[in-house]
Amino acid sequence: MDPLQGPAIPPPAGEVSNLDNPPNGNHLALGVQVGTCVITSIFFFLRMYGRIVMLRKFQAEEMMAILAYGCYWGAIISSFMMLKYPGYLVHAWNVRLINVIPTTYWVFVYGVFYSIVLPLLKVAIMVEWVRLFVPTTKSRSPFFWGVCVISFVQIAAGIAIVIALNMQCTPHQRIWDFRVEGTCFNLYTLQVISASIQLGSDVAMFCLPQHTIWTLKMTWQKRLGVAAIFSMGVLAIVAASFRVDVTVQHGNSPDSIYTLAPIVFWASAEMTCGFFILCVPCIPKIIQEAGIVPAIKRGTGMMNSGSNSKHTGSSFARGGNTKTSVSANKDYYQLEEEGVHMKNLSESTEHLHAGSHGAAITRTTRVTVTNDSRSISDSDSKNDTWGN
Repeated sequence: MDPLQGPAIPPPAGEVSNLDNPPNGNHLALGVQVGTCVITSIFFFLRMYGRIVMLRKFQAEEMMAILAYGCYWGAIISSFMMLKYPGYLVHAWNVRLINVIPTTYWVFVYGVFYSIVLPLLKVAIMVEWVRLFVPTTKSRSPFFWGVCVISFVQIAAGIAIVIALNMQCTPHQRIWDFRVEGTCFNLYTLQVISASIQLGSDVAMFCLPQHTIWTLKMTWQKRLGVAAIFSMGVLAIVAASFRVDVTVQHGNSPDSIYTLAPIVFWASAEMTCGFFILCVPCIPKIIQEAGIVPAIKRGTGMMNSGSNSKHTGSSFARGGNTKTSVSANKDYYQLEEEGVHMKNLSESTEHLHAGSHGAAITRTTRVTVTNDSRSISDSDSKNDTWGN
């Protein structure tokens, strides 16, 4: 029997190699990869729509996002190719040795594209944060230098890792084809370094804007909302943490083909988180321009007014003082929604005047009539009156 047609490693005691139809986790892998692709694409196109179509802006961030999205598909296509050779969550003793060659090739391609995508995304995020938080007069603030350090680390590490991946073996083909004579260095150390750099950068990016956000001149509720948006980086920290963990397990496992799947899953999730974080600042603008919030307000306002009208009425009382109460403050506020204003009308029937409102909602008033109990002798001296 040709050794290349045999199992990649000998089966452990009690196991028998199944080389023709081995059990696998391809359904799980397909669901994870398709799910991350859909989510990533939604965020990417939201970003492009919000920035290019709505704001008419095409800046460095958009260029880096487009390059990252193209490289992302290079990584994803490589991950789909692994569904055939050898499949996901397949033990090495169920894989033919000859099929390790295409597996290693697609893993190599995936690693190169992954190492390009994350630096592009993180530098794009840093550039956008500088535009948001760093005025030209404070360009040398600690926040600015923090952005510079993270960007430099990402660019330098990205270039170095891509070069190292391509120079791990001599000749180059030896990287994926073990039949070619040559020499290679241990890739495990490089994998752990790469995962650790990304995790450290994610933690730094999570912490970096918090001080700046909480010193903004706005209400604490608005600061809390902004901080929540920029705290979405915790998702990237979670994905990067799991990726470090599974990378260490992969390096220490004799069944490296089986432990390869979790690395691909978490690396794909990490890239998706990067696109999500880059897109988040555009979402409020898109929602505002699409008129989603005003539509919800109009819908709930109509329901509230319908229910309130059932409880609104007037009555009359004999010999009593009448009081008109307004449910909120005495002075009405002005509501501006899609060009319709709530006008401040006169509050008394003694000073009615016609306002120049055009087509507008004025206001709604709830009238409550109260009746003071008086003696019969007092009421006899007065005529019956309507409550005002």
